[in-house]
This record gives sequence, structure tokens and C-alpha cells, in this order.
Amino acid sequence: MDEVVKRRRAYASRLRAAQAQQTRRRVAEAARSLFLTRGYTAVTMADIADEADVAYQTVYAAFGSKLSLTREIIWTTFEVAGIDELLDVAKVSSDPEGGLRSGARITRLVNERLAGLLRFLQESGDPDLLAEHRKVQTRRREQQSEIADQLLEAGRLREGLTRDHALDILWVLTGSHIYEDLVTGVGWTPNQYEIWLGDTLISQLIADSRP
Repeated sequence: MDEVVKRRRAYASRLRAAQAQQTRRRVAEAARSLFLTRGYTAVTMADIADEADVAYQTVYAAFGSKLSLTREIIWTTFEVAGIDELLDVAKVSSDPEGGLRSGARITRLVNERLAGLLRFLQESGDPDLLAEHRKVQTRRREQQSEIADQLLEAGRLREGLTRDHALDILWVLTGSHIYEDLVTGVGWTPNQYEIWLGDTLISQLIADSRP
């Protein structure tokens, strides 16, 4: 009997944890949507609670502040958008061109979710938000250094291009500002952007292997 009670309690505990995680994700997604449509400054925690259809106390207890919510949105993007799987494929790819096209796909997915929010962080003037933006850029460069290393090890870097120079090009071309300029600014579709980015990365970084 005791064992049955223990199993029931364990199941109830796992269920509560799963429900809490679902609520947390729903709140974060509601906040992301509001930040992008209304602007970070104009959105209140009460607005986020209404959008997520939860009590204000739930939002405050889970996150405490809009800054914490912003961090949640940014740092869970790879998991929420299924990007971790794409990264794993890109890392083990023996095809440099295919790896860079996977990188273009990942960049598109990230920017579809975060480009507007990252732009606000950069332009906010708020020290905490600016610090978060710098963390994002540093993390992005660290991740992309693996791609530069792979190109160097495979002997596929364009002639005259050093590993560090290749990383600089990769980091700049995949920045959210270019996505914003092309998609939000002049009306490219995300698919057009992804194709262009893949073509551009290949032409700028990889040696032409054709005879």
C-alpha cells in the first residue's frame, strides 16, 4: 500500500512540474509576442498575464521581472524552436556547404523569434538589457567558432582567409541586424533571406572545389 501511495505522489509531482513548465513557456511566449508588437517598455507584467491567460501573481512568482522574462525568451529559443537538433546535424556534417546552409537555417529560425527583441536590447540604453545583448553576441561567436575550426581542419577555407577572419565574416553575416534590414526593412521573406545567407556564406568562406 505504501508503495502505491509513493508512486501516486511521484506521478502527481511530475505532473505538477510539467504543468508548471507549460505555464512558464506560455508566459514567455506571450511576453515575446507583446514585446515585438507593442515594444518592451510599454508592456507591463499585468499585460503579459492577460495575454497568457494566467494570474498576475503567477507571472511574478515565476519570473519576478521583465528582464528575467527576456532572458527566458532568449536562452530557451534553441530548445523551443528545435534548433538544438539542427546544430547537432551541422556539427557532424562532413559537407562544408551543407553545414553552412544548416547554419543559415538556424540563423533564420533564431532571428524569426528574436531579431526584433535583440534590436531593442541593443538600442535600449538600459545597462542590464545592453549586458544581456552582449552575452547573446558573445555566445553566438563562441558557437560559431566551431564552424570556423571545422572549415580550417577540412582545408576548405577560401584562399588567403585565416580562421579568425572567417569567424569574423561568419559572425557579422549572421547578425540579426542584417535579417532586420532585409526582412523587416525591405520586405524579403524569411525563406529568401535563408537562401541568400547560405549562398553568401559559402561564397565568402569556402574554397571553390570545382576543377
